[in-house]
Amino acid sequence: MNDSITTTGQLRQFLAAALIAVKSGEMGLDEAARITKLAAQINEGFYSELKAQKIAVEIGSAVTPLGELPIG
Repeated sequence: MNDSITTTGQLRQFLAAALIAVKSGEMGLDEAARITKLAAQINEGFYSELKAQKIAVEIGSAVTPLGELPIG
């Protein structure tokens, strides 16, 4: 896998690879825990953005493409 994760599928593949690395002893539990914490924050962002889009649809507002939701 390249250094860039641009899709949710790539994120899942990366996390699965980290689990395998922990199991094989190539990665320590501390590093895996940090990765898991960061991934949880990314997933929370996905959820928040989808929730905002759902609300926009419900009230008849324009929906922005994923990843382009304005902040502020």
